[in-house]
Amino acid sequence: MAKIWVLVGDGSRARFFRTDRAAPLEELEDSLNPVAREPARALQSDRKGQSVRSGAVQYTQVGENDPKSEDERRFARSLAERLRMARLGGEYERLFIAAPPAFLGELRQALDSGTRGAVVGELPKDLSRMKPEDIRRHLPELI
Repeated sequence: MAKIWVLVGDGSRARFFRTDRAAPLEELEDSLNPVAREPARALQSDRKGQSVRSGAVQYTQVGENDPKSEDERRFARSLAERLRMARLGGEYERLFIAAPPAFLGELRQALDSGTRGAVVGELPKDLSRMKPEDIRRHLPELI
């Protein structure tokens, strides 16, 4: 029997499931990224940053990266590390990932080569708020 994990998530939540072939999903873990649930305006300051050049104050956009996107990248990296450690620990052999397209891209970039090699399928769709039996219906019968 192959050890199969399914990760469903978005930038604010990730759920890990275990299954074996056409078996029902067993939820292992539910990870939340509470900062990503904050409105974007709550993560930004009201004023532009300042930089000083030749004694004059010059206003610039310091840190123009969207704070919410940066937080989602950090969340993706933490999930990738969790997946790497689980793979090295023999907790799974094959991995299926379902996430919205943008977050799926962040996850792909964050995965190490060994974990990337364990990925047997991807679904560019947010299933993170669904019941396990509904998630299972979106997955290939024989992962």
